[in-house]
Amino acid sequence: MTQPFSIPLLGTGSPRPTLDRHQPAGLVRWGEAGHMLVDAGDGVVSQLLAADVPLEGVHNVALSHMHWDHILGYPAFVWGSWNAGRLKLRVTGPIGTEAMHHQLVESYYREQAEWAIDLGFPRAGFDDISVSDVPVGWQAEIDGCQGAAGPVYHPPMHALAYKFTYQDRTLVVTGDTAKCDELIAFCQDVDVLVIDACAAAPSPDLPPARQRLIERLHEFHASPQDCVDIAAQAGVGKVVLTHHLPGIEPEFDASNYRGEVVIGNDLDIIEI
Repeated sequence: MTQPFSIPLLGTGSPRPTLDRHQPAGLVRWGEAGHMLVDAGDGVVSQLLAADVPLEGVHNVALSHMHWDHILGYPAFVWGSWNAGRLKLRVTGPIGTEAMHHQLVESYYREQAEWAIDLGFPRAGFDDISVSDVPVGWQAEIDGCQGAAGPVYHPPMHALAYKFTYQDRTLVVTGDTAKCDELIAFCQDVDVLVIDACAAAPSPDLPPARQRLIERLHEFHASPQDCVDIAAQAGVGKVVLTHHLPGIEPEFDASNYRGEVVIGNDLDIIEI
């Protein structure tokens, strides 16, 4: 019997948030209760609630990299989910994840956590947090789903893509990346690819300084056309474009791609 496997898109925006698009985050879900929160941009807690996800039930997190728009909501998630009753948490990410957790959560909130524990909060929810820096090639079995970390190109950051395989279906979530051969190989024949399409062509109506900034993004982000080309070269079944800049519509030619192209929006549920 085929079990559910999907990713609700919690945040499909950019470092410049809007009311329509929160900063990057998605919740991979499989089977009866399997899940992995991928990235935790600003607003992730409210978006989890909007998606009817109980905060106390989220205890797996994978971070793609440490740019602020992918982690600003992480401290709020740690505290909010603990407040809701979460007792354990496993966090995975590239080099810098352990340091980020120590600086943003452990160092800053330890005194407040001890105060909350004295009030009656369970110590396990704050102390039973496992945080690991992992390399490209990392693999783990997570509640019946096989997870793996793969390569992206997003200099100068340490960054990872994640692959999830469940009952012969596969999903890749890239985080931020420019087009690269290693990513194409990692995405070979996957069913769904959720990918950074931040480097969209700037509108000629934008101020020149803003146009130059957006053009520079192509050095370390994929364009919508790059995303479609990656999907075509890798034989991906469906490609979902995310990480959208405000006021810029993605443009691409998908005539050489046989799969489906989806412009991701906040709270869309993508079935795998």
